[in-house]
Amino acid sequence: MKFMFRTARVVVLAGASLAAALAACDRAPPPVELTGKVKEVVDRTKTTRATYAVYTWNELSRDGATVQEWAAEFHSGDKHRVETPRDRLVADCKAQTGSGLTPATGDTIDGPAVARAACGINTNKTFLAVEWKGQVETPFGMADRVRLVDKDDIRTYDVSPSGVIVHATYARNTPDAPVELISEAVGVLPDLPAPDMFDKASLARSYVPDRFKAAPRP
Repeated sequence: MKFMFRTARVVVLAGASLAAALAACDRAPPPVELTGKVKEVVDRTKTTRATYAVYTWNELSRDGATVQEWAAEFHSGDKHRVETPRDRLVADCKAQTGSGLTPATGDTIDGPAVARAACGINTNKTFLAVEWKGQVETPFGMADRVRLVDKDDIRTYDVSPSGVIVHATYARNTPDAPVELISEAVGVLPDLPAPDMFDKASLARSYVPDRFKAAPRP
């Protein structure tokens, strides 16, 4: 599972001069392009036409506390859907269109940024470093691991041969790099809960079965 729209962090540097702030910007590494094996793995997640439902159990840091919760992604052809307890997204990955809903507030969002976030690995941010870490063994078979760094986060993803993300981590891009999210797939199924779950109207309800909204048994 990937976190698509994260709350922006506002950092106030008390007493910091404008010159110091600009100098810090000058020291930032230049952006890098996705190339080679990393590009192949990222593209695999964004262009797959496989049909699958992947259910994940996540451990995340929120307001200084550790929280555990479910998430899910569904894919068929060019269509993709993401659900968490707080957000639902649907996207056409080929057309690069998408819509999102926050059920608790009724807030909605539309546009290509939804598709870039929902379809496979989130590529809404400029990358500062990328690396293919080789192949790793997972409960769902071998997967390629990639490490992606942007100005806010250090992310790793384990990606199956069919383009399913079966494990992911987020850490802050700071010197101590605290981990904020660990996402583990607990079920990867070849069938969808329903066929009509990829249009904007479908955002009105959740399609995640109740058994995947509870913590997995040890």
